[in-house]
Formats: sequence, structure tokens, C-alpha cells
Amino acid sequence: MRRTLLGAALAAGLALVLAVVGAAPAGAHTDTGTFSATRAEPAADGTYTIDLLLTYDNDGHGAEDAALTVTVQGPTGAPVPVTMSPGDRAGAYTGSVSADAAGDYTVTASATEPEAETTFTFTVAAPATTTTAAEPTTTTAADSDATTTSADDGNGGDAEDEGNVATIVANGLLLIAGAVGAFFAIRWWRNRRGDASAS
Repeated sequence: MRRTLLGAALAAGLALVLAVVGAAPAGAHTDTGTFSATRAEPAADGTYTIDLLLTYDNDGHGAEDAALTVTVQGPTGAPVPVTMSPGDRAGAYTGSVSADAAGDYTVTASATEPEAETTFTFTVAAPATTTTAAEPTTTTAADSDATTTSADDGNGGDAEDEGNVATIVANGLLLIAGAVGAFFAIRWWRNRRGDASAS
């Protein structure tokens, strides 16, 4: 009788131990975790989307309903807190932050239950600038002056030609007048000489 009761008690104790040992791995997690798959992607509205994945260190399961603290430090000003919401799988969290100024941004994330911390950076590029080519300037006034000068030069050439012709004509008339005068002078001198010889 005593052996039967002792055997039953041992069997019950062994079954209880096995039940506790078998159930522990299914629901137990460590107190520490790790952030992974951290990234910051630009969105269409000018903000950046922050994505985090928090897992337990002992089994790699996603840490759901964790208390997260996330801040973003931009090129200027104080750190900006970011509200994180559950993502598309266990342990995933997502949020958005405005990043208007160009420069480097530092994301700092921490969690409790499990305890974890991480820091990563992303860079906002400066907007591209466009340079407008200067249009060529026109020199209408200079062109007009050049045209006027050319016209004046042409008129001056005509005046010179007319002056040369007039000079030639005048010289010709003087030569003719001189020749006529010389002819009559010679004739007069001959006539006078003939009269003198007759006397």
C-alpha cells in the first residue's frame, strides 16, 4: 500500500516538472533585445519614414507592444520626438519625422521590456539649383552708328571725285586760255615785226 502511494506521488511530481519545463520555452523571453532593419526613407510629402524592428535576443521573436522612445536630431535645433506605431509584422514599428533642412540627421531609439538601444543616421540632400544662361545683348545703337559712318564715308568719296573733276576741268581751261593767248601774242609780234621791216 505504501509503495503504491509512493509511486503515485513520484509520478505526479515528475509529470508536474515535465509540464513546467515543457511550457517554459514557449512563453519565456529574455529581458534584452536588439534593434535591426533600421532605416529612414523619404516620403512624398517631404517627411521621412522611420522603420525599426525589435526582437528578443534569446529566440529572435519580434517584441510586440514594447515601450519605445525615438528621437531625431537634425542639423539645427533640439531633438524631435517621433511617435512610433506597430508595423506590418511582429516587432516592427514605424513613424515619420519632418526633415526640411539639408544635412545629417541622427535617429536614437531605445526600448524597455526588452531593453535595447540603437543609433543610426540619414542625410537629406540640398535641392539642386538651376543656372539660367544669360541672353546675348544686342548693340543696335552701335550698328546704327556703323551704318551712318559707312554712309558718310560714301558721300565723302563722291565729294572728293567731284572736286578732282572740277580741278581737272579748271586746269584744262587755263591751259587752253594760255595757248590762245600765246597764239595771239606770237601773231601780234610777227605782224609788228613785218611792219617794222617794211618801213
